[in-house]
Amino acid sequence: MYNKPTLRDKKNALRKVYSSRRASIPDEVHRIASDKIAENFFTSDLYRESDAVLMYLSINREVRTRTLVERILADGKRLALPVCFENGRMTFRYITSREQLVKGKFSAPEPSEECEEYRGGISTVCVIPAIAFDRNGYRLGYGKGYYDRYLSRFDVKRVGFCFEELLVDELPHGRYDAACDAVITEKGVYLIEKQ
Repeated sequence: MYNKPTLRDKKNALRKVYSSRRASIPDEVHRIASDKIAENFFTSDLYRESDAVLMYLSINREVRTRTLVERILADGKRLALPVCFENGRMTFRYITSREQLVKGKFSAPEPSEECEEYRGGISTVCVIPAIAFDRNGYRLGYGKGYYDRYLSRFDVKRVGFCFEELLVDELPHGRYDAACDAVITEKGVYLIEKQ
């Protein structure tokens, strides 16, 4: 008897497809596109109107974000980076310099325990990692649910960084998946109209 694929099955199949596509982006194209995505972010109203930025530090073939740290701090904004725990829990902590980073759970540097925890309350934009995004702002993440669980507690502007070739018309999503307010690629800023 044929079993209809579940949402998880569909997402897992797409993760393989889009991860492979992302891995095949040549290094120089990856670097140039990442730099252009950063430039589009910095010139966006979402960034200019924010007081704080929650941002991931890129690993593997994600859109590069490590070079953004100094610019955000130099612009006088508060910068918080994620800290992940074994039980699927995540928090963000503020940093004021790279010296406050230690090796984290997924090999990405994380703020040390001494850093102040983000607790909301100011105009915040959160840059969210993913393998792919769709034009409705939904993301194909890594399947752990860290960001959806964490961000459900805060009123932040959600922004996805994505290579243009990984911005697709539609991705499967469930009721707990939250759409981003914007997706930024090397081609521009796509503001998402909430339904």
